This record gives sequence, C-alpha cells and structure tokens, in this order.
Amino acid sequence: MSLFMDSQASLHAVIRRAHLRMAAMAISLAGVLLLVVGVVVLRFYLLNNLQLMARSLAYTVEASLVFNDHGEASRVLDQLLRNEDVARSQVFDAQGQVFVQWSSAKTSSGGTGELLAAVMGMRPAEAPVSQDGRQIGRVVLYSDGAGFIRFLSSGLAVLLLCVGVSGFIGMRQSRRMLADIAEPLQQLARVARAVRHDRSMGQRVPPARIAELHELGDDFNALLSELQMRQERLRQQNSQLELQASRDGLTGLANRSHFEQRLQQALLDAEAMGRKLAVLFIDNDRFKQVNDIHGHAAGDALLRAVGLRLHSVVREADLVARLGGDEFAILLYPVGGMADAQVVEHKIQEAMQCPVVTSSGAALRPSVSVGIAVFPQHGQDMEELMGHADQAMYEAKVVRHAGSAANKE
Repeated sequence: MSLFMDSQASLHAVIRRAHLRMAAMAISLAGVLLLVVGVVVLRFYLLNNLQLMARSLAYTVEASLVFNDHGEASRVLDQLLRNEDVARSQVFDAQGQVFVQWSSAKTSSGGTGELLAAVMGMRPAEAPVSQDGRQIGRVVLYSDGAGFIRFLSSGLAVLLLCVGVSGFIGMRQSRRMLADIAEPLQQLARVARAVRHDRSMGQRVPPARIAELHELGDDFNALLSELQMRQERLRQQNSQLELQASRDGLTGLANRSHFEQRLQQALLDAEAMGRKLAVLFIDNDRFKQVNDIHGHAAGDALLRAVGLRLHSVVREADLVARLGGDEFAILLYPVGGMADAQVVEHKIQEAMQCPVVTSSGAALRPSVSVGIAVFPQHGQDMEELMGHADQAMYEAKVVRHAGSAANKE
C-alpha cells in the first residue's frame, strides 16, 4: 500500500521529500563525522590533561607520603581536584597500599560519567611519587567523563540546529527547483488534459527556464499546431463533404435528401408553433424535347437557369431544391396560407418569361408547371403534402397543355 501511494505522489511532494532527505542525511553524516573527530581530539586532550594533573598531584603529595600525613594528603587532593573533571583519585605508598583516596562530590564511584570515560577509552592517569630518585608511591586519577558529556550535549544541539537550518534551506531550494521543473511539467499536463477532454487545440505551453523542458514545450506546441492544422483541414473537408452530400451537383441547389430533412424539421416546428408552411412542386414543361432537339448540354443549361430563377424569387429562409431530372421543389416557411404561396407561384411564372440563351446561341423558353400544398390544410405529414403538391402540379400541367392546344387551333 505504501509503495502504491508513493507511486501516486505528486512531483512537488517527491522533490520536497527528496530534498529534505538529502539535506538531513548530508548534515547528519557530516555532524556524526565531526562528532567522531571531536571525540578523538577531545579524548587525546583529556588524557594529556589528566596525566598532567597526576604528575602535579604526585609532586604535591610527596611530603605527605614522606611524613605519613594522611590528613594533609586528603586536604591536598580535595583542594586540587575539587573543580577538575576527576571522578576519584588514589594515592598508593611504596608497598602498593592505598595511602589515601578521594572521590568527587559531583559523581559517585562507578557513575555514568566514569563509565562513559571508560567506554571512550579514557584509561586512568598514573604518575610516580619520587624522592631523591627513589619511588615512594604513585598517584592514580580516574576521569569523570564530564568533558565528553559537555561536548556530546553541545555537539548534538548544534547537529539538531544544523539539521533544522538545512531543512529550511532545503525547502526553499526545493521550491525554486519546483518552479523550474514541476511547474513547466504541470503546465504541459494541464494543456494535454485540455486537448484530451475539451479538444482545445488553441492552448500552448509557456516557455520554461530549463533548456530540456523548454525544448519539450516547443516540441509539444509544434505538435499541437500540426494537430490544429490537421483538425482544421479535416473540418473543412467534412464541411465540403456535408455540402456535397446536401447539394445537387448540376444546379448547386439542395438535393432531395436535404429538402426532405428540412421539410420534416419545418413540419415539427410548424405543428409545435401553430404555423403554416407551403410546398411548391415544380416540373419543367417539354424538357425532353429540349434534350432531343438541342442536346443534353442545352438541357443542363436550362435546368441551371431555372434553378437560379427559382432561387431569386424566394426569401433567404426558404429552400429551393432539385428533386431529380427536371423536377424542383420549394419550401416556404412560414407562410400566411395559400395566398402567399400563389404570390410566389406568380413570381415564378414571371421569372420564366425571359428566354435562356445557350453557349451554342440557341434561345430556349423555359416553361414550368407548379403545384401547391399547404400545411395543415392539404396534409399533416411530408408524404401527404408532397403527394398533394405533385397532384396539383399534374393538374396544372394538364390545364397548361389544354390551353396550349386551344391556342394552336
């Protein structure tokens, strides 16, 4: 579990912990080494000092040994050693018997300080007591370890202080390093998340102070720019494909599929809003004769001209479509009723009065028959409306043919 949590830790936390650990380990190791060196140097100093005191004491108690004055010897020991780092002292006579001994009031025999001195290798200091070149006794001094205790206490206090200071400095350094390392990576992750979740290709990673991270950010920004360009090209291609899928290739008008989708939407909206709409079904008269006499190129030119003229007589909100062959349709939404649709029909007939001149110089006179269906008067759905409009167009075509035949007679 602990390993899993560490693997999920943030970069801030990892770098901060690493800095603190390194600082604490470095200061602790340096402090321990300094303490060891200090203990060795202090031990050498204390041994020499204890040996000097032993020699001085041997010279002082010489007279007491010669005259066998135990009281004077005790007084001398207490006077000389009372303020020194000595746990106890023993004076031996020539026969090796204890002549006098002294113990410090600050420590007891076998106390912690004396044991510490023994652990540190502080062997007892010994000096002979001589008279006229003849040894008449010896002096033995035992350290109380007070020097070691003072040194270790102050050393540990300094070590803790150094660890605290190093921890503080390490945290400040980690913040600076985080600003140079973690923040650019966080910016990179933020932009990557925005691209992944929101498809926000316009965002960029700001420049970093570290060269490698700066290069990484530049490469990432270049990749985003390339992806953004590809996405824009793909969007344009999709728009063109959608346009092609909804447009008639010859006239550029809406095709049957797009017209039916718009009509379905308009029916739903008209039913919900209580409005009316009109469908105009338009068929070119004698179109087969144009193809037979003048060719298909002339027929295509006629269809394009009819489409343009139909588009010119309606509103921007209305829709003109080529359903196929020579059939067209117009969606008028909204309308007031049949009268509005008939006004548009009249405009259509007027627009067809001018001849269409082809590239070969042939003058074609377009003629169309128009059928009208109004929602909801002539139908409630698309099939009913289109069927009614088709039937109305057929009836209009019959009337036009009958009128044309009567004029010829």
